[in-house]
Amino acid sequence: MNKKKLCFVLPEYNKNTPTHFNYLYDFIRAVSGDFDIFLIIEKGGKPNFDLGCRRVQAVWFKFFLLRAAEVKLRIFYARLSGYKDFYVHYSFLAAFMASWIVKVFGGRVFYWNCGLPWNYKRGFLRERFERLVYKMISFLVTGTESLKKEYAKNYHLPPEKIKVMPNWIDVEKVRERQVMYDRNKLLKQLKINSGEKIVGDGPERGDIESRIKNYELSEKARFLGWRPQNEVLEYFTIADLFIMPSEEEGFPHVLLEAMASGTPFVAFDVGGVKEITPPEIHSFVVSPGNIISFVDRIKELLRGGSNYLKLGVIEKNWVNRFDIVKVTEQFKILLK
Repeated sequence: MNKKKLCFVLPEYNKNTPTHFNYLYDFIRAVSGDFDIFLIIEKGGKPNFDLGCRRVQAVWFKFFLLRAAEVKLRIFYARLSGYKDFYVHYSFLAAFMASWIVKVFGGRVFYWNCGLPWNYKRGFLRERFERLVYKMISFLVTGTESLKKEYAKNYHLPPEKIKVMPNWIDVEKVRERQVMYDRNKLLKQLKINSGEKIVGDGPERGDIESRIKNYELSEKARFLGWRPQNEVLEYFTIADLFIMPSEEEGFPHVLLEAMASGTPFVAFDVGGVKEITPPEIHSFVVSPGNIISFVDRIKELLRGGSNYLKLGVIEKNWVNRFDIVKVTEQFKILLK
């Protein structure tokens, strides 16, 4: 049986990426069993392992104008090769080029975007370009129903033009790796003392480190910098608690990681956070900006007790709905 042809545009390949892009590699491999995939990688070169794709092409040029021209040519070549469906992850450039090509030669463009871009001011030209791309694509794909409504409202898109597909996690892989890990050995291997309270990174790192120094807490807190995403599970295994004080999130993969590993969390209620987490623990999903409540929930979890243990079980049961096997089936339906 001939597989359905799909051109998948990946914005970047980096085997040590600290971003969610690492999850796309497993996803592409998973859906390649049902699709004949022509993979175009905008940045970073070709992977050194098999993704199951019929063709893999990496864009050579780094200078923007040359890169834009090359992206257009590679998408055009895919269309000439019989690929009519284009799935573009986050790249406005590739979504624009693909939309222009299918308008002339036929086909469909599915563009994934999942955030709260309307909350942030952009330059005039960037704003106009993004709105143009949203109008040109065949379908916008986002992570939750509430985000679908927000995109429709803020970009004046008809609801039927917006598809919903969740992010995913390989639950079986997470649990297999957790069985292999020994918490005490990992603490020693990662050189983390049991008394250290903060391990991580983020845009506010400099300010937080200054405050830690001023409060003379340097021996109790440590920042490791960005870690490769494929190492993140090790840190969840040794963590007592995960906090996500983000002001902007769409469908955060990091919460899927926390839930799959059974790590209790406290997060702000932004984007689709409440939709992707179990209702039983919504008391730990706090109104944005409510620092007092956020800290209170952290203290509650750090006190431990039977409630703490129950949370991990609830999370592990809930996250099964986002297993990669189930989401690949949704992806197949999406592209029918």
